[in-house]
Amino acid sequence: MKKVFLVMVLASSMWAGALSFESGSVKAHTEVFGDSTIDPVTKKIISGLTMGNEIKSLDGSVSASMIDLVSDNKDRDKHMRETLETGTFGVAVFDIKEVISKGGDSYTLKGSMKLHGTTKQLSFDAIIVADAIKVTIKAKGMLKMTDFGIKPIKMMFLTVRDQVDLTVDLTLKK
Repeated sequence: MKKVFLVMVLASSMWAGALSFESGSVKAHTEVFGDSTIDPVTKKIISGLTMGNEIKSLDGSVSASMIDLVSDNKDRDKHMRETLETGTFGVAVFDIKEVISKGGDSYTLKGSMKLHGTTKQLSFDAIIVADAIKVTIKAKGMLKMTDFGIKPIKMMFLTVRDQVDLTVDLTLKK
């Protein structure tokens, strides 16, 4: 019986395939009074994900370039990169630890986020659709900058909100 189980485990791991990044973005949203559209986006993403025959087998990590975050304001982008210390901490990495089905195409992705040299547990609500060629992931989550050792920017008498809403939109090739 142990041999049969071992063969099944080894065979199932052979079906797991690498998912390469085809297109998409990671968007961060935060606010400051008088300017509610602070929405930097990066499209420089690296997939370290694999998946077998089921979405629940999704495993690995996704890395996003913090250096390439761009909003609609170049001066704000400069301050953002200084605050994030992108010269030292140029990449954010989400490592998936568990995929929980919520029914249909809805899932919760639980894992750890490494940002600014700090790793914290984080969850994303996601819609994941897979076919024979592609996997699409549309996920939303939230983090607090201070949890990752990032001090929100102060401009005059205004402070950027600590909470950052994350929207991830990925198309991956099998």
